[in-house]
Amino acid sequence: MGSVSQLRRLRAVYASGAVAWTFCLLLSLVQGDGSARQMVVLLGLLAAFLVLLLWSSWCLWEMGTRRPADRPGGAATARAESS
Repeated sequence: MGSVSQLRRLRAVYASGAVAWTFCLLLSLVQGDGSARQMVVLLGLLAAFLVLLLWSSWCLWEMGTRRPADRPGGAATARAESS
């Protein structure tokens, strides 16, 4: 279960990073003092954090939807649980 909690923490970090970069991007747009290079960097960072957020969410979803026979321990674990 350690890997699930690590993935949840990573997902929280990626989500907060995406929120932070979105805030910086919007603040830069509203103030109007950002250069084109700054906008590209902020958009790139936002895209990277969103991709990582989607990846970590997908990994957590996959871990939760596996059948017991697919998990480490295999069919022996599934048979022991059903008995």
